[in-house]
Amino acid sequence: MGAFLEFFLFLGIFFPIYHILNSFFPSSKNNISDKNYTKPMTILIPCYNEKKIIKNTIQGLLKIVYENYECIFINDGSIDDTFKELCKLLKLKKYNKTKSNDLLGSKIKNIYKSKKYSNFYVIDKPNGGKSDALNIGINYSENDYIVTLDADSILKEDALAIVSNVFDDSDVVAASGVIQILQSVKLLDGNYIPTLKNKLLIKLQTIEYIKSCYCYKASLAKLNSLLVISGAFGVFKKKLLIDVGGFSHVIGEDLNLTLKIQFYIENTNKKIMYVPNAICYTEGPDTFKDFIKQRKRWQQSFIESLFTFRKKIFKNFLSNSLSFFIVIDALLIGVISSYIITFFSFLFIRNLVFSNIIDAFLYIKIFILVHLSY
Repeated sequence: MGAFLEFFLFLGIFFPIYHILNSFFPSSKNNISDKNYTKPMTILIPCYNEKKIIKNTIQGLLKIVYENYECIFINDGSIDDTFKELCKLLKLKKYNKTKSNDLLGSKIKNIYKSKKYSNFYVIDKPNGGKSDALNIGINYSENDYIVTLDADSILKEDALAIVSNVFDDSDVVAASGVIQILQSVKLLDGNYIPTLKNKLLIKLQTIEYIKSCYCYKASLAKLNSLLVISGAFGVFKKKLLIDVGGFSHVIGEDLNLTLKIQFYIENTNKKIMYVPNAICYTEGPDTFKDFIKQRKRWQQSFIESLFTFRKKIFKNFLSNSLSFFIVIDALLIGVISSYIITFFSFLFIRNLVFSNIIDAFLYIKIFILVHLSY
């Protein structure tokens, strides 16, 4: 048991240090140009019961400093008057939009175009899930680049302009922006200013997202081993999405899609870029109950994707950097550590009550080391 704990603690400390050091040094391979080309993009926003926040979503989109884009809201069978709210805010009229692709997706009810904003559209469809909504959106997109946003996501004004530049490199097939917690900032004179006036849970998530985005993801991207392009903000070449069959109907469609792409472009010069200055703000759960639900969904998504791609992942995990980090870093340390921490919490409480205090403090030291190291 002692040797196992020492080995586990070594891994739990080694990988975070490695990612910190690896992300700290800039990569000469991934320099982003500043030509500010405006590549034609289609923003897809799947909506399910988003009546309360859809106005903020639209207002955020209208502030984007980018010329060549269309925005498609896909109302996925909402039952809370989301569609009525879209009609009121966008002044919709029925529109015959051309279907440009044929990814698997459910039937739609109608397509609408905004009378107020000529590049805003709404697709109304029966409920089929987020993946189905995104695939429908791809089918009716006019442009060569697809941007996926959650309905509670707000792009920083220059995010699209920044992320579009990475596609100057023809080998780039997809890009991930930075996700930050919306409640951690406030809008002042058109600028997002950090604020500390929020719940402890929000503060902790803010720190976690900073670590994840600017350290962990940045490090993995330099190794061409990025595990997930967040559904909150990702950009893809449309042809690539069609080639891999679009979004799968799974719990974590963003993780599943990223792994599909990574294995599809394996042994080629194609790559996924991580763009640390293209920022998107998304709402973090502000209650412990919602937080637990989110993390449970993330764990289920990872385990499901691990099973789906198990042959590719475990076949060459010692020679393939993506598979290596999935097995050792994400699975062994990331997932299993949560159970280890729970186990040692139990041992700590037991020893605190039934044994001497020295043993109890030994367990809590191990707990802290494991918890803080990852």
